[in-house]
Amino acid sequence: MIYLNARFTGQSMTGVQRVGYELGRRLVARRPDVTAIAPVEPLPDYSMPVEVVPSAFPAAGGHFWEQVTVRRKLGDGDLLVGLGGTGPLAVERQIVMIHDVNYLLGPDGYSRKFRYWYTALEEHLARRATICTVSHWSATEISKAFGIALDSITVIPNAADHLDDVSADACAIGRYGLDRKPYVLCVGSANPNKNFATALAAYASLDDPSFDLVIVGGSNPKIFQDEEGMALHPRVHRLPRVTDSELKAIFEKAQAFVMPSLLEGFGIPAIEAMKVNTPVIAAKAAALPEVCGDAALYFEPLDASSLAKAMTEVVSNHDLTTSLRENGGRCVARYSWDRSVDILERLIDKKISPRR
Repeated sequence: MIYLNARFTGQSMTGVQRVGYELGRRLVARRPDVTAIAPVEPLPDYSMPVEVVPSAFPAAGGHFWEQVTVRRKLGDGDLLVGLGGTGPLAVERQIVMIHDVNYLLGPDGYSRKFRYWYTALEEHLARRATICTVSHWSATEISKAFGIALDSITVIPNAADHLDDVSADACAIGRYGLDRKPYVLCVGSANPNKNFATALAAYASLDDPSFDLVIVGGSNPKIFQDEEGMALHPRVHRLPRVTDSELKAIFEKAQAFVMPSLLEGFGIPAIEAMKVNTPVIAAKAAALPEVCGDAALYFEPLDASSLAKAMTEVVSNHDLTTSLRENGGRCVARYSWDRSVDILERLIDKKISPRR
């Protein structure tokens, strides 16, 4: 039997959970020999069949469920597939997707407890399990961090075609007050590695820009601590996490999308922007050049003046915008959740084939 660790279905859907869901639901739909298991019923965002295997001690949290309950659930010949970067230490017969090791490369964005636990856990899994990841950049960093062979890591890219199933909520533009001026968009969490401080500094340096700046998902005041003067700027819109329907509409209406991250294992929002024909400006950092190719206008990640120039150029230069949109269409077409599941299936089949 093949079990999919679907613990992610009980969590809010951010990047890692999105990958687990899009790959996981397709895998379960394709293969009757795969059963998804989770400690609790899935949240409404997740539409996939899940067998609930309750933890003996729910208060102990998801890691206890993985380390104890999942291990007890598995038989000797069973295979466990984990798409969230974690898994039971005592299980050798498993595939684990480690998305990145950004907690080692940019530790300021993570608590000490998180760093210590994930370093110990993922180093053990990297040496014991079969590892896959989301980009060649991440594969290289995982190989260096844990001392495993680069060619032993399978790359399974992310995609953006989940947006095909999402209807844009056009009313979101007015609801969030984004219908008054054109805007440039950033999307991400409040993690310092998302580098919103540079985006804010870039915007602050512009003299009466023709566009507003919108940051979705980064409403935590901590991200503004380096740019205190921008915290109450009337043309900087700080939105909380929004629904997929709202986000699609906000993407579609943006003059440009900016991905300023210092560290990104893949960067799903960049190709989500391309999916809806929005030009992309990206930091020349981590996996972003690999993922975006010639479909983004790049800037040095800590150079606010470089980003300010890029934003102004994309908003004002029709020829550049047209070129980025055309290249973006070709770029996003390279990625598909179905093709990524094909790779995952081949990895599974290789793992369960009789040993010689």
